[in-house]
Amino acid sequence: MKIIIRRISIVIYAIIGWCILLPLSFLIPKKKNLIAFIGGRKQGFFQGNIKFLYQYMENRDKNLYFLTYSKDEYQEIKKQYNKTIYYPSIQSIFILLRCKVAVVDIYEWIKDFRYFLLFRAQIVQLWHGVGFKRIQLDSPSYIDDQKKFFPRLEAILYALYPKYDVLISTSKFYTEQLFSRAFKSDKIVETGYPRNDVFFRETTSADLIRCDSKSYNKILLYKKENYKLILYAPTYRETGGDPIASGAINLSDLNLYAKNNRLLFVFKFHTYTNLSDQQEDLSNIIWYDNELDIYPALKYMDLLLTDYSSIYMDYLLLNKPILYYPYDYEKYITQDRAIQFDYEWITAGEICHSQKELLIMITKILLEGKDEMQLKRDEVCALAFTYKDGKASERISNEIHKITN
Repeated sequence: MKIIIRRISIVIYAIIGWCILLPLSFLIPKKKNLIAFIGGRKQGFFQGNIKFLYQYMENRDKNLYFLTYSKDEYQEIKKQYNKTIYYPSIQSIFILLRCKVAVVDIYEWIKDFRYFLLFRAQIVQLWHGVGFKRIQLDSPSYIDDQKKFFPRLEAILYALYPKYDVLISTSKFYTEQLFSRAFKSDKIVETGYPRNDVFFRETTSADLIRCDSKSYNKILLYKKENYKLILYAPTYRETGGDPIASGAINLSDLNLYAKNNRLLFVFKFHTYTNLSDQQEDLSNIIWYDNELDIYPALKYMDLLLTDYSSIYMDYLLLNKPILYYPYDYEKYITQDRAIQFDYEWITAGEICHSQKELLIMITKILLEGKDEMQLKRDEVCALAFTYKDGKASERISNEIHKITN
């Protein structure tokens, strides 16, 4: 019964999209310099590449709109940027039909009929990270679905894998090894990521919009008191679980170690990870809101600890030590996400397999000052980034203006 209901809903969605909204997009004339930014993860959050590119261009272009599908987000961002609109609304539908360019950084922008409303717009896909996961057209799930009739039909009716007019990359390596395989696009441009521009300049008040201000201020305070700061940023597991629930991280032991060595751990979990029952109040561990932007705080971290998250690639631009703790490696690569490259080859730091190993490496790197992975970081960073100058937003803005001018 559920399958029948789902298939009926797909047909209804397709009829509204392909037979009503798409023809409507041909009837509404485009406004040449109108640009719509579609909010990112969950309900159109104002963070990541979308946030930093919008802020850069908002100072220079009058006809920019930020679209979110979260009422809370709408109310918050509207205080700072008047041209924030809520979707769905009459105004948002009209903006999408009229805009010449739409800027996105996730694949969910297509949902809720937005693909059809934007059918005649030029789509600029920023994407949200480079690392080693297989994504989109290169993912095993997509390849497997191509062998099945109904998944293929669903992909067509929902327009799950659209073609982009401009696709943003960070380097020739990732253009060839990731983006050209994972997406259909007319043009791939190697510009770097707007969210990394903040590493190369002074932080502004605008940068702190949609940041965890309480945690951010604590970070500054501990930094001023000469604590060593460690960011722990594990990725999301699609099959569920997290390092605390699995027992890979013992919070009390970690906190005691940090307290004895003047360290502060900043825990920033993935946006989709639910940790509400596990956030203990500890003296030397702070919990950065996982739905808010961490990037303005990255420059204050002395070490990054992660597993499979692409945040480590961005952190390479700061030229600071990285540790990896893939405590569930076999499960992750077989049940959660397939990876594209050899893990040891593409990572740029020591790989730990237990909390004991982890603490030994932190002691060696931060307390004893023995950083032996500098050359490896340089090698991986050179693969990942053509530019290391804080001008990604400028380059992307220039590409967009080629379309609107």
